[in-house]
Amino acid sequence: MNKVLAEYISICSQFRKDGLSKPERKQRHAMLSEWTKNIHTDEIPTMLELCEFRDCYGELCYNNYFIKSIIIPVVAADFENNGIDGIKFLFSCFRGHDRLYNNANSPLSIFCDAIGYKYNPIQLTDLVLDVEPENLDVLNFKYYSLKSYLEISLHEIPSGILDGMNGVSVSAILDMLHIVDEFQYLSERLSLNDDSALIADCRKFYSAYENYLKNLDSFKNFADYLNKNGIEYEVYSNTYYYE
Repeated sequence: MNKVLAEYISICSQFRKDGLSKPERKQRHAMLSEWTKNIHTDEIPTMLELCEFRDCYGELCYNNYFIKSIIIPVVAADFENNGIDGIKFLFSCFRGHDRLYNNANSPLSIFCDAIGYKYNPIQLTDLVLDVEPENLDVLNFKYYSLKSYLEISLHEIPSGILDGMNGVSVSAILDMLHIVDEFQYLSERLSLNDDSALIADCRKFYSAYENYLKNLDSFKNFADYLNKNGIEYEVYSNTYYYE
């Protein structure tokens, strides 16, 4: 086994997985910090070695020291050589870890940050899918990412619609409806959940909000628009929970 990976396993094996005391956490932190300082460029594992490590020691791939010191350099080197194996590896890290799909500490998010968001996660999904349209790791990630985006867009109903963290402009509505189309395609293809209510609500409220924005002088607010046009809604906490 690669020397650096063997040293990492040796450190991790000295500590139980959960429930470490504060002194134990400090000790592990110190040992991993020293380990990273002693890694030489020529000791970084290959892409193949990293994949084999994941297959045997998958749970050890989610420590920030390991992600930043091993995963990111290996993936970045492959990516700089126009490879996609490293990017595919990042998406494979979500297997069995659905909670990480929108987590800033996932290997994918940390990689995007490391490259200065030259590519965001969705752009990376498209790079892989252009070559491997059936890649299930990537399809699943894109499905859950788009679903989260759509759910967040509705969560301030009846106050308005969000595009990320900001309010929606008229010019953004068409693009958002295209996202709904793409999400519907993924939902029907993967059959992971019944997303019909979410999809229908997005289409209904996006179109309503576009019309509201074009006629702002005629209404007090979006709730007033919905009421006067007979469009039914309930506040987010009562209705828009799509699990």
